[in-house]
Amino acid sequence: MERLKILLVEDDAESRALYVYMLALAGYKVSAVQNGLEAFAEIQVNRPDVIVTDIVMPVLNGLDLIIAVRSDDDLAHLPVVAITSFGENLREQARAVGATESIDKPTELAKMREVIDAAVSRASSQAHSETQQIDTFFSPTSDSKPT
Repeated sequence: MERLKILLVEDDAESRALYVYMLALAGYKVSAVQNGLEAFAEIQVNRPDVIVTDIVMPVLNGLDLIIAVRSDDDLAHLPVVAITSFGENLREQARAVGATESIDKPTELAKMREVIDAAVSRASSQAHSETQQIDTFFSPTSDSKPT
């Protein structure tokens, strides 16, 4: 099985290095940038399987990054995990604008893996459900007969 590609968005250099190390240790393929603007540019070139983003950052914060991703039809399906050290209120805001999952930081590797895996699973289930709805909508019913 191919390793999941994670784009880590974290403005603090020490935290970024620690999370890159932790995620790589867990078997993920990780690239990292320091703000939402860099992340959006990176997503266009190297599409990740999951975005893990801090919320409070300069230039383009995590909430605005999530909004930008959810507003782009080509990216809207990507799972996004929001991470923050500013508590539940900010995590709720992240989920309100479209984060698939959220987590407090600092966090342990096991918890981060659990949340990332849950985000991927949830996004995959949503995509499958949407495909089924489209298939149902466009499938002919037994009542319809060609004329």
